[in-house]
Amino acid sequence: MVFGSGLVGRNPVAQPGEHFDHLVQIADRTLSVSKTHLEFGEHDGILWVADRFSGNGTIVRRPDDGALRCEPGRRYLVPRGSRVELASQFFEVG
Repeated sequence: MVFGSGLVGRNPVAQPGEHFDHLVQIADRTLSVSKTHLEFGEHDGILWVADRFSGNGTIVRRPDDGALRCEPGRRYLVPRGSRVELASQFFEVG
């Protein structure tokens, strides 16, 4: 379980003036995940994600909603049971 805000990528780096609780590094030999691919946080107990203008994009698959390609810079709520795909990698929200 993760609390707070963070960045996810092969080598995530915050921009000047930004602060995050977590920098989550993903080992990706295919290099499909960008260095700083995704930002995450929480709103009213629900996870949100925002693509950080990654090269290969982010897809959210909600349990009852199908696939949703994330527009870079926009936040998307990700309820439990969803799958977040970062290029060829993914994680599931439990």
